[in-house]
Amino acid sequence: MKKFLLFALLLISSIWGITSSYYFWVKSFDNTLTNIQEIEDQKGVKFPVVSFIFDPREKQNVPEILSDIADQLGRDRIYHLTISPNQLTAQQVADGAFDAEYLQVFQKIKEKKLKVIFRTMHEMNGGRYPRSSNPETFKKARIHVRNLSRTAGLNQSDILFDFSVNHWDMPTTAAVPSQASPLIQCTPNRKGCYRFEDYYPGDAYVDMIGFTFYNRGKATSPRQRLTPEQILLSQPRNTLQRLKAFNKPLIIDEVGTTTVRYEGTYSAAKSREVYLTETERKETRLSQLETFLKNNPEIILAVYFNVDYTAGLQAPMLGEADRSIVDLQNSRIYQNFFSLYQNSTHDINQLASYFLNSKVVELDGQTIIAQKSLISKLKTLNAMLEDKLSKEVTSNDPTIKQEKKAELIQRLISMGIRDSKIQQSLEILKAITQ
Repeated sequence: MKKFLLFALLLISSIWGITSSYYFWVKSFDNTLTNIQEIEDQKGVKFPVVSFIFDPREKQNVPEILSDIADQLGRDRIYHLTISPNQLTAQQVADGAFDAEYLQVFQKIKEKKLKVIFRTMHEMNGGRYPRSSNPETFKKARIHVRNLSRTAGLNQSDILFDFSVNHWDMPTTAAVPSQASPLIQCTPNRKGCYRFEDYYPGDAYVDMIGFTFYNRGKATSPRQRLTPEQILLSQPRNTLQRLKAFNKPLIIDEVGTTTVRYEGTYSAAKSREVYLTETERKETRLSQLETFLKNNPEIILAVYFNVDYTAGLQAPMLGEADRSIVDLQNSRIYQNFFSLYQNSTHDINQLASYFLNSKVVELDGQTIIAQKSLISKLKTLNAMLEDKLSKEVTSNDPTIKQEKKAELIQRLISMGIRDSKIQQSLEILKAITQ
């Protein structure tokens, strides 16, 4: 089995009862395909999963980007997509205020036959977003969005819904939560303090459990740099054990760290000096993360937040957010990335298996992810068509042969195939010939 070598770990998933490789990927530095392509081309890697965060949603044409994703990055990967309903409350989402935007995304996923881990209304257990601090309306909203995906023709073979929480329950008492809201740090015995369990919409509406955590830099606060164990296992938070209790596959939706940490008074000049001269802290942090993942095999995936908001600390920012692990713009590459990514190839069949037992298949020179139950039908149908074409088409021109195959497929579809799986197979086969 080929290995994808960032955190080259062979783990046992107790939840699913299979042996799987650990998968790691990065969020695009500037949320573009170009950044992913540049990293892959320059560094000789290929990410089996690619992450994009559209928050707020209106800043980019998401359906257009999804079309580009399918055409340029291909359908032999899995896409981790975060779609934020901007600054809408959970009640507004439940009432359909963001339906048009969600449907555009769902329809494009269906049209382009993408495999998507879908994350929306994330970190609701923090008090920074209007969707926060009201578990009942949040659950209604999440159920509504999942049901909306079904009206667009998507199911678990196309899209997996990620229930994504902040590692720390921090609600607010503000009437309308915002980035400026005062936060409450929850404890198990604190009354009226909502925790992420309160927001869970039910097993039928959740396919994966995701969570986020970071290590902040110096900035103007006395925050301490903590290990993953200290962040996720410490009392009274006990975050990881609580997440495991849902008995769902676990993924890290966002994780990142910074190089900048020093004693004494905050100074922008000092922060930049540390950024330019020290890498040991970040590499130590990445090693700690690797060890943490080895010790917690329930975590099957992780997204590293590959961003540097500060342009090499030329612009100061709260938390000194130089989280990049690969920053081509500033030629900042952290050694752990290379040592763990050397000669990286991957087999995403284990990951694809979460989409109703899908696997990667090559047909007519194109690679796709399809359900295992359809693959035999795909191959059988393809063989039947090839046999018929060999008898009917005497020309050696491949274009004529493809045109004839497309015509035959259209005729089969027009006959009104009753078996939905065969119909889906024909649609995939038709897409391949286009």
